[in-house]
Amino acid sequence: MKLTRSLTGAGFLLAALAALAAPATQAAMTQAGTDITNTATVSFTDPDGNPGNTPSNPSTFKVAEILDVTVTRDQATPVSVLDGALDQVVSFTVTNTGNGSEAYALVPANALGGDNFDPLNVRVYIDNNGDGVLDAGDTLLIPGVNDPVLAPSGQQGDSVKILLVSDIPAGLTNGDLGDVRLSAESITTQSTPASPDAVGTVFAGAGTGGVDAVVGTTQAVGSATSTYQVRQFALDMVKTSTLTHTDPALNGKAVPGATITYTLTLNATGAGVFNNIVITDNIPAHTTYVPNSVTLNGNPLTDSQNMDAGYVQGGVVRVYPGGNDTNNTPTNSGTVTAPAVNVVTFQVTIDAI
Repeated sequence: MKLTRSLTGAGFLLAALAALAAPATQAAMTQAGTDITNTATVSFTDPDGNPGNTPSNPSTFKVAEILDVTVTRDQATPVSVLDGALDQVVSFTVTNTGNGSEAYALVPANALGGDNFDPLNVRVYIDNNGDGVLDAGDTLLIPGVNDPVLAPSGQQGDSVKILLVSDIPAGLTNGDLGDVRLSAESITTQSTPASPDAVGTVFAGAGTGGVDAVVGTTQAVGSATSTYQVRQFALDMVKTSTLTHTDPALNGKAVPGATITYTLTLNATGAGVFNNIVITDNIPAHTTYVPNSVTLNGNPLTDSQNMDAGYVQGGVVRVYPGGNDTNNTPTNSGTVTAPAVNVVTFQVTIDAI
């Protein structure tokens, strides 16, 4: 409900401002529309010596609605994205910190300055299951149609998870930053051109249940900024092989008795840490593994599980770049910080029989 604001009504305003100044550690805020009633009583003895008492008239007023809101980002650090990626998500929490049910207008912004790029096609979704991920069940916000209505502070439903979903431009550089901001404003205060309205501004009859609404210490607006960071990284592996023979005339020929040296080149590009990397390669049929022929970056590895970076078992070569193995369970396994190149080699012979 939107009504003309006023700055009159000194008694009401003093009561509302007293609520604004209450300590943050107090009990749950008194709800808007609550009756505050007080009656005084005078006791006496009359001139004839008879005791008596007389009540005053009751003083009653309804608690006004305080209009307050906060917005916080859910990610403490920048969200990693790839150059040109679509539908990238950052999440926020919008909380009604006032004492009445209130609807909020949510507005995204992407051209903020001070960053390296502007995220594109920014959309606002209500995160219905609150998991911070864009799911099929989340609702696209249509301003004026499905603006979130939040319960009073301290009650179930006083906050909502909101997703900003953006497309990342192409042609960016690793490490580039792009900011997006989510702002929330009490819809009650949007009946005036001022934004934000001054603390203590009164919207007569516009609060919950028809009580007056008063702009609180947040000025009925809140905002928070989250950041995307371009992290260009990739992990790929190339396998090559060479053929050798004890008879030089047969070098390069896939004949029985020839030795095949397999080379696996693992290339981590960009910036970042790849974890849990395990390289596996099955010994081909019709070949026999050459014992203790596995190397990692030129360093020989044993075939057994003895805390080096690999082993051979059951016809399978396993190597853990940046880690080690024990009892078939890698520890510290597969930790590679890009950019980095790791090279694995091993040998087999083509069966002669």
